[in-house]
Amino acid sequence: MTIRRTGGWWTAVLVLLLVPLGCGGGPKEAPRGKVVILGLDGAEWDLIHPMVAAGELPNLARLMNEGVYGKLRSLEPLAKSPAIWTTIATGKSPEEHGIRTFIDRKNGKPLTRNIRKVRALWNILSGLDRSVGVVGWLMSWPAEKVNGFVVTDYLQYGPGRSTRFQHRTYPEALEQDVAPLVTPWRDLPWSYVQRFFDQPMDTSSFSPNLESHLRPVRMYTAADLTFSRIGRKLYRERHPDFFALYLRGTDTMGHLYWNYMIPEQVPARLIDSETASYVHGAVRAYYRFVDEEVGALLAEVDQGTTTVIVCSDHGFKGGTGRGVKAHKVDGVLIMAGRGVGKGEITGATVYDIAPTVLVLMGLPPAQDMPGKVLWVALDEEIPRERFRATIPTYETGDGGEGGNPEESPVDEEIKERLRSLGYID
Repeated sequence: MTIRRTGGWWTAVLVLLLVPLGCGGGPKEAPRGKVVILGLDGAEWDLIHPMVAAGELPNLARLMNEGVYGKLRSLEPLAKSPAIWTTIATGKSPEEHGIRTFIDRKNGKPLTRNIRKVRALWNILSGLDRSVGVVGWLMSWPAEKVNGFVVTDYLQYGPGRSTRFQHRTYPEALEQDVAPLVTPWRDLPWSYVQRFFDQPMDTSSFSPNLESHLRPVRMYTAADLTFSRIGRKLYRERHPDFFALYLRGTDTMGHLYWNYMIPEQVPARLIDSETASYVHGAVRAYYRFVDEEVGALLAEVDQGTTTVIVCSDHGFKGGTGRGVKAHKVDGVLIMAGRGVGKGEITGATVYDIAPTVLVLMGLPPAQDMPGKVLWVALDEEIPRERFRATIPTYETGDGGEGGNPEESPVDEEIKERLRSLGYID
């Protein structure tokens, strides 16, 4: 693959001189970029490629044409989404970060951020005076104190007495600010989700069986609408240096309806005949919906200074298996914007996202992150020699449990190391 500077709408304009360490009279601060990560759970190339070719996903197609794209190897053996998305956010293995699944089998309660043992990108960047925004990220409750804002994945759930319905945003008052954009799934009309079904619906004549098979579409569409709308509002208002938005519906629609796309390839017992006439095209229709939401966010992104990363935690294949057995180990990676080359790339893994984000934001990778910087995806605007000096770790020793890593005494030590290496002034 030939790496060359991205053109078109994503053409980057660098104002800072890229001066390696030791040149021009001493270290210069590395150029600061901005990064937007869009996490699409379970997105699958076998669906995206033909839909892009057919002109059905214009926004993902634009990113692919103007940037790089390829498979993103997930954790092996196949893991559950909480483990993978936490690895993407931290650059660490499940053994290191401590999150493996949705449910704590010791007490049957949902897991939370409180068991995460290491810092996520938004913690690291907050401690280094970069502004951050996180919306809907899996396992982000309770909201952590950051230099910016966090809207946790728990905002999609209805209120109750449980403590899980506290601290759903940071700052706490932000919940009231975004409340008008929260879409309770029971309030989402059937007419809104008609677009996902193959024939008009007469809900007055739904059988209980059909209603139960179609109801989840309202649930997951409402959640993705909620986080997409909130994400656009907050990004538009604050334009943080780092922004992460997670949408779950591509995975859940796959689990619900993937087999209905390929009924000839699965046992007949997996196909409900009453449902089949409605949902053959449901997954494709949902991908078109998500592409529209991606386009709406891209319209808000700072041109010239921002790198956009679209990724999935795994791929999808359907079939007879449930849960992770319906997943593929290779997910989706698309990168475009500042510092990104052009063409297809290979060899990327979920461990590589965090160190690559750090470099894009002018910071060195850490030696305790097992992934690599995706230099194959980057162009000459991000000079490799500028980042030869690394830092041992971005951990502060306070851990994730009970820690509030916006500011830590150890952050000053980390800053001093970065100054000595020329990464910050």
